Amino acid sequence: MTTAPDTRTLQVTRTFAFPPERVFDAWLDPAIAQRFLFASPTGEIVRVELDPRVGGRFVIVRRDNGVDIEHAGEYLEIDRPRRLVFTFGVPKLSAQFTTVNLDIEPAGDGCKLTLTHQGVLREWADRTQEGWGMILAGLDDTIRQPYAALIAPDTILLERLLPGPVERVWEYIADSEKRGKWFGTGVIQPKAGSIFTLYMRNSDLSTVKEPTPPQYAKYDTGHSSECTVTEYDPPRALAFLWGDSSAQQQDVRITLTPSGENVLLRLTHRRISGTGRMEDFAVGWQTHLGFLANLLHGRDPGNFWKAFAANEAAYAKGKLQEKKTATER
Repeated sequence: MTTAPDTRTLQVTRTFAFPPERVFDAWLDPAIAQRFLFASPTGEIVRVELDPRVGGRFVIVRRDNGVDIEHAGEYLEIDRPRRLVFTFGVPKLSAQFTTVNLDIEPAGDGCKLTLTHQGVLREWADRTQEGWGMILAGLDDTIRQPYAALIAPDTILLERLLPGPVERVWEYIADSEKRGKWFGTGVIQPKAGSIFTLYMRNSDLSTVKEPTPPQYAKYDTGHSSECTVTEYDPPRALAFLWGDSSAQQQDVRITLTPSGENVLLRLTHRRISGTGRMEDFAVGWQTHLGFLANLLHGRDPGNFWKAFAANEAAYAKGKLQEKKTATER
């Protein structure tokens, strides 16, 4: 007589400050799913194939320490934006496929997602519960971190919703030591017209130390730039001209606006010349602001160049798009 396996039903819930449609669609968009679904700080998503229809299959492969781990399943129910049901398995670990239900309901200005995972073996229950919690946190971060928008021929805009209070976020913008954990160091005098030296060496930001990939080695020797403060209004705004020559100086402005318990950061970078440079700066800011978000959330930011490479691949697929919007100046 065969004994039935000892299984558990797990449930994880999370409230999002975004409409149900946006949260639902993230699970079925390959460009978005690869940023949170089965991702990990030490692994790399190397393959994403989604066929979002009932009966369609998905395959997401994460490479950990040189080993490829496949996460696969089949979509059983797709009812946008209320419900998504799929089978799920990791063939390298077990031949068993289980069932995952996502139920999404409006909650105020946002929504609540309830994830129910049925048939999880008892010995995997704790690890699986923790994993889904991390995935939902990653989903939240991914939705909060849209790509850069082209708002003028020479200007990009990035926005991030960060955990407050605003005074804490301001410290990571204005204070040299804290700014040096996600971007670059340089002591700023609190007045317009003051000059500071911005020093950047991206490998210094990594908490997971790995050799710099050869294609990025030329950017990783450390670089100093003279910057001129044009606006200093704590804890609301910092703006500066970036570059050693007035003919080449670019204009960077960061504003912070409280939004409930969170803070909306808007970064506008103007006077960029050349499409290639626009994308380079977009990838750079995307990566740096991702590190800032991780620090403010109390998470390990990981390896800078691994995050940079992932963002570079996304922008290579046309993520830098024109956005018709009014700027703050």
